[in-house]
Amino acid sequence: MITEKELETIFAEQLDIKGIPGTKMENFSQDFKAFVNKLNSNKDVLITHLYVGYATPIDDKRWKRYIEKPLGFDLDLEIKSFYTQFSSISLRWINVNHPKYKGKKPKKFKLFDSTKKSDVDDDSGTAKNILITSGFQLFDKNNRVTAQPEGYDLYYFNYSHFFAGQLAYNINKEKKEMGLFVGDDYFADVRPLEIDFASYMYKMIEFNDEVINDAARE
Repeated sequence: MITEKELETIFAEQLDIKGIPGTKMENFSQDFKAFVNKLNSNKDVLITHLYVGYATPIDDKRWKRYIEKPLGFDLDLEIKSFYTQFSSISLRWINVNHPKYKGKKPKKFKLFDSTKKSDVDDDSGTAKNILITSGFQLFDKNNRVTAQPEGYDLYYFNYSHFFAGQLAYNINKEKKEMGLFVGDDYFADVRPLEIDFASYMYKMIEFNDEVINDAARE
């Protein structure tokens, strides 16, 4: 279990931070922290990795340089509201009752920024991951999905699992549009996300029985 002092240190940058006023994501940093606290206090859950990137003020010049310039148009307001609270998120947790552990005590939690494709889910799917890539790396060529269907221009956003359920932005610079797409089997199968960005982000941190009991992926 992560101590209260450790949690306060981890979320120090987000202590008084809010997103853009009036957006659905305005209070996401505090709601995400509350979700982590619930996870951390559950006796069946062990958080193994937790890292949150620093907040990025809306007037930071790097917005234009690293995000909107390569994108070619203004970033969606809800997405921008999220990134003014976190530059990235790395959260991984396990159910300590998973048969894999055979009653042995798993490793303790550690700070680890694992928002890289090479670090995703190297334990046969016995964990739950939220791995949100940094806004300043979002549209970098190194964050582009390597193998993707023709007609797409996909960039990783939340690679929660290496084989299935990864989320990426598809960019259409001609129409000045971007949308979230779900990719399965290394993005051999791609489909649009059926809910908007803010709804997805809040669904991701909804505290329910699945979060606790379904430690292994299907």
